[in-house]
Amino acid sequence: MHYAELSSPLYHGSDISFTKIDLSYSSPKKDYGSGFYTTNEKAQAEKFARLKARRSRAPKGYVESFNLQDCEGLSIKKFNLADNEWFDYVLFNRGFGGLVNMPSCDTFDIVIGPVANDAVGLVLNQFVAGTFGDPMGAEAKATAIRLLLAQKLHNQIFFGTERAVLRLDFCEVSDVCLD
Repeated sequence: MHYAELSSPLYHGSDISFTKIDLSYSSPKKDYGSGFYTTNEKAQAEKFARLKARRSRAPKGYVESFNLQDCEGLSIKKFNLADNEWFDYVLFNRGFGGLVNMPSCDTFDIVIGPVANDAVGLVLNQFVAGTFGDPMGAEAKATAIRLLLAQKLHNQIFFGTERAVLRLDFCEVSDVCLD
């Protein structure tokens, strides 16, 4: 199976510089779960590096780049757009599993799909708070998804397992000024 999004290089924006990926540093309750997030859009990684650096009060950010060796034998899930399935998956991974019709969330080595940025997070929070109606109702979810589709959602490529991360070869790190 070939996914254009997995072509090299893949970029990761951060407030620290590193050459080896350590999944133990992963934050919980992210879009696709606890893992390592990349993108094939360097400008997006630079923007995220600036955001992370500002939040941590670091003097600069960093963008690490990686080449993916291959995906043979890895389980991959791809979301083409922010639809009901993507919305439920993100809600579940962000800790709102009680609001989705999923008995459990499948674990994948790699997940490809739209990034839920801060604006998307705002829509998700409004959805959970009941701003669009009963969060268990189809109308509230339809409203939230309609609002999400009106935004330009960038892509993200998530590596959720050690066996997936081991397929990434470090290339280089570059500094990102906060200007």
